[in-house]
Formats: sequence, structure tokens, C-alpha cells
Amino acid sequence: MSSTIRGPHLPALLRLASQAMTEQLTDWIAASGFTGVQPAHSAVIQPLWQFPEGARITSLARASRITKQSMSTLIADLEAGGYVERVEDPDDARATRVRLTARGRAYGKAVRSFALRVEADWAHRIGAQRVEELRATLELLRTKVFLAEEE
Repeated sequence: MSSTIRGPHLPALLRLASQAMTEQLTDWIAASGFTGVQPAHSAVIQPLWQFPEGARITSLARASRITKQSMSTLIADLEAGGYVERVEDPDDARATRVRLTARGRAYGKAVRSFALRVEADWAHRIGAQRVEELRATLELLRTKVFLAEEE
């Protein structure tokens, strides 16, 4: 890898892409009719989508790479808005799980449709193969680097 890279380095490009996506998501949320939800709440909604039976706060925080305190604050916001609920953990009566409500699942479906439209737009702009390569590369980073850091 050359040290004479012109333009932003990879971390800056990832940050810029994330910021652009957050701006689009903010605009979509404002027009969507879903109130009381912000882009930061994706840290709760996205992992819960993978666990319909719910998950503990510590698991959600770990999955989203944020502190338990930050996750608890986001969950409280979403609980107040009717997007998530706390339920008994069937594996441990002392613990609770957080799960999506019907409203949370409706939002999850809608935001996933939004994400697919963004991906389609990117595929139109830069080519479907490049978008798939980007997805594969980011997934590889997620499994080989980001998840490996947790071990």
C-alpha cells in the first residue's frame, strides 16, 4: 500500500459514507411518519431484527459496539415511543430481554426497504458489481476484523 495516497484515507472515506447515509436516513425518517425515532436508534433496531425473541441489553450493546449505558438510553427512548418492550427472559427469571413491538417491526420493515432503495441507487450510480464487492468487503471486515477484536 502506498503512503502517497491522494485524497482521503480509508477511515475517512468510511466516515464520510456513514455521515452521508445518516443524513439520508434522517431525511427518510422525517418523511416516514415514524415519530420518536432517530438514526442512532438503529443500534437497537438492527440487532433486534436478527433476534425476534428479543435480546439482553448487554448482548445488544456488544452487537452494536456501544456501552450498556448508551444502549439503555436508546432502549428507553424506543420503549417510550412504543417500538420496543421489555419482557421476562425465559432462560433467567432475574433478567429481561428487549424485543420489537408491532410498531418496531413495522419500522424495521420500512427502514429495511429504505436501505434497499439506497443500495439500488448506489448500484445505478456505480454499478451493481461494485456495490456487491463493497458489501462483501465490509462483511469480511466485520467477521475477520471487528468481530475478531471482541475475542
